[in-house]
Amino acid sequence: MTSITQDASTRSERLVETGKGMFDANFFLSLGLALIVWAILRTPEGWQTFLGEADREVLQIAFELRVNQTVEGTGPILFLNLDESVWQSDETDGPALAYAPRKVVADMLEAAYGIPGFPRPKVVVADIDLFWRTPEEEQESRIDDILTRWGEDTEAPLLVMQREVVDGDGHRDQLARARGSERERILANASAQNIVWSVAQITGDEVVGARYMAHYLCIKTKAGTDIVPTTPLYAIAGRTASSAQEAITLVNRAMERPRQFCRGEIDDSSFTLERIDREPIPFGEQESFINYSAHPGNDPVTEPALLAADMFYIPAGFANPPMVSGLASIFGVVIIGSAASMARDRHMTPYGLMGGSMVIANMVRGLEEGGEIRRLYWLLDAVLLSIFVTLIVASFWYARIARDWIGPTSHLPFLARVARLPAKLLTNPVIVKLLIGVGIFWVSTLASYLLLDNGIWVSFAAPAYVAALNEAREDFEELMESLRNARSQAA
Repeated sequence: MTSITQDASTRSERLVETGKGMFDANFFLSLGLALIVWAILRTPEGWQTFLGEADREVLQIAFELRVNQTVEGTGPILFLNLDESVWQSDETDGPALAYAPRKVVADMLEAAYGIPGFPRPKVVVADIDLFWRTPEEEQESRIDDILTRWGEDTEAPLLVMQREVVDGDGHRDQLARARGSERERILANASAQNIVWSVAQITGDEVVGARYMAHYLCIKTKAGTDIVPTTPLYAIAGRTASSAQEAITLVNRAMERPRQFCRGEIDDSSFTLERIDREPIPFGEQESFINYSAHPGNDPVTEPALLAADMFYIPAGFANPPMVSGLASIFGVVIIGSAASMARDRHMTPYGLMGGSMVIANMVRGLEEGGEIRRLYWLLDAVLLSIFVTLIVASFWYARIARDWIGPTSHLPFLARVARLPAKLLTNPVIVKLLIGVGIFWVSTLASYLLLDNGIWVSFAAPAYVAALNEAREDFEELMESLRNARSQAA
């Protein structure tokens, strides 16, 4: 009994001797370091550095958890895909064509145009550059006829024609330029004013090549600096507008401030897109993250597929006007493009390689669902990080207490040492640091997964890890100091 009492007394003395307060100077150092890293990651430049790797991984996994979920508050998107088969020449073993076969493109335009007097889509995106002509002159003339008829039909859907730009990247210090084309006359002469040209500017990094989307590009024209809105803006405006003309008016109104920004008249690149019967969507920057949620899969899709309740994938051979009317007549957006490898429009995404047209579908769905992806408001973000750092410090503190209570085990019998081994491991500073890092990472991932529906993402992984690293450093210093004291007393 005396031995047990003495052991408890010794352990109690050891606790008192170890007793630095939980919120000592090192707590403020951990909090300061975490907030410094957090502030760096709130800047675009800092986020691109190695410090942002954990944040990027959080976003990537959150997107993967959301794959092919149905998006709320939107309408159907119908992707008419020029699949691998349509890119082959007529000869059995002939080479792949160098451009999208114009007969199939014309057929897809006819299918998307629909039947006058019957239900039709609200918006059609031609994600094939029709502003340059191929040697298939007969089919090119057919496309001219379709576009001319489209531009004279006041009930036709809004047609957004993708176009290649050259020279710069579309920022105001690197203006882009559109190549001239004979088909500009068709747009200019469209009496229904329901055809526009646009772009889908995608940028990324070495891991995800399609991570960001531009909302508008600064371009140079004969009349000077102007602006071109990107395709998703037209699509989400046209979804709920009463007509194609009204959708174009909404987009043009939204572009008033960006036009001033591109011309150097103001330094604020933000704008707001108004919508009919829906909340307006605010945009803080010229570009933002792509909010991914749809992918057709890695294997070629050779038959119609329902990716989600609001996302249809139709190979070119199956598309026809009645099918388009049936699937996309209720506020539907139709995208004509290609996910085929021969289209040379494939990008690395959180879901692997994906055709540019499917990336556009993700842009539209994401903006309609949650608007521009953004971090939490900075003050709330900082408060939550401070709470996390406090929990991290408390975790190390209680791990120290538990470690002191366990005490040395070298003098104990073998079975007693084995029994205490899990507790010793769980209180080891390295293990505590790793557990905290993994825990914060997955808490951030789960929070982002849930909040991306509202266009918000959260990540404290890197700042929290820095705080845990500093606490682990203090633990090791204390352990080394205790070891030195024990050796000096033994001597």
